[in-house]
Amino acid sequence: MVKTVTQSLLLCLLATFALTGCAQDGANSGTAADPVIDAKAPVVEAKKAENVYQGKIVGKSEKAKTISIAVGPEGKAETFMVKFNDKTTGLQFAIKDDAAIITYEVVGEDKVAIDIKPKLAKLPAGVTEIKTEELKGLIDKRVYMVLADARPESRYAQAHLPGAVSITVEKLKEQEANILPPDKNALIIFYCGGVTCGLSTSNAELAKKLGYTNVRVYLEGEPAWSKAGYKLYASNDYVTTGNIVLIDLRSSSKAIQGRIPRAVSVPYEKLAGRINDIPRNAPVVLYSDKEDEALNALKDLKKDGFKFVSLVQGNYQSWVASGRAVEKGSISSNEIKWIRKIGKGEITVDEFKKATEGKVPNVIIVDARSKEEIAELGTFKNTINIPLDELPSRMGELPKDKKIYVHCSTGARADLAYQELLKRGYDVKFLLLNIDDAACDCVIIRP
Repeated sequence: MVKTVTQSLLLCLLATFALTGCAQDGANSGTAADPVIDAKAPVVEAKKAENVYQGKIVGKSEKAKTISIAVGPEGKAETFMVKFNDKTTGLQFAIKDDAAIITYEVVGEDKVAIDIKPKLAKLPAGVTEIKTEELKGLIDKRVYMVLADARPESRYAQAHLPGAVSITVEKLKEQEANILPPDKNALIIFYCGGVTCGLSTSNAELAKKLGYTNVRVYLEGEPAWSKAGYKLYASNDYVTTGNIVLIDLRSSSKAIQGRIPRAVSVPYEKLAGRINDIPRNAPVVLYSDKEDEALNALKDLKKDGFKFVSLVQGNYQSWVASGRAVEKGSISSNEIKWIRKIGKGEITVDEFKKATEGKVPNVIIVDARSKEEIAELGTFKNTINIPLDELPSRMGELPKDKKIYVHCSTGARADLAYQELLKRGYDVKFLLLNIDDAACDCVIIRP
């Protein structure tokens, strides 16, 4: 969707804004499923029906009080920014990577969110929903089915439901019935990243078109399964090569006799005492020789706030039986080490420090924090201040023949600024780091 809403969408919104929703091809990134508005969400009427953004939340800054939403099909989406305040309802639905509907009003030069609703994936005709407990029952009873994870393969590799296979939308479109069972009456259940994720419903619609008659969707998806404390498994290749913390929960004597390469020995009875040694933003993979012990450890970490926890399927016994490599002998160190790899668009701390010292040519450093924050805390040398909420109107101040490095206080606003500048053709990177971190030892200029 572009800033001016198309005539057909406007008519649809005017006719059905009360809660019926409106079909839009590709409005939900990565899916052709029609969005519907959650009937349980608070209803706030917009002053003008056209003051609505429907798309995927790409960022939210609590300090700048802004939300960015990508509107339009993947690859062609345009990002818009709205402000929010204490009167904005539905802020709990402004979750990064989730689909949402933002109703806003124009106040001066700002767009201010009135209400935010989740944009739910809609079940295709002839497809029924399956809930968490029913699905767990089928898995526990080993009922024959195809349980298909529709998320990107990287997400599947990190953590997937027991017995699930990876069938992305792209893979199903390409291979069609060749990737599904020959029996068109076989039970096929698709899931993805929750009630706003349309990948599972898109795959279900494709399966129906291919003639499959018993297609269901686990709309609550991996987030609900994980929240319930049920088992999630990492793929063996991910255990071997992924940037993870791998923990052997068995006794140290067993770990010496044989263990998965790279594993740190933390016997389960010592896990509670070492829980603060584990980096909380690292993907953690656990294994034992007892299924209950591994599951209890997973629940313990989830309860303590760890978000990315999964298990080695079949534990150590299955790993050995599959012929995978093992290590034997004494363990030189049980120190838990993990270094986050630099992601797309990020700048290293060393390069950022050099830029603040004037040692990187043709670069402009942008501090995306507010003027109030800078007045209180200061800023780095060789830096200009363009608050995130002012960026759209001040972008012309930045030359396109120079590199742009963006930072804020933690990296969240810098990431949003990076996305905006990148779409407009700038050579830009951002610092994803808390600037109070000891690693970010840059000279600060006090006002």
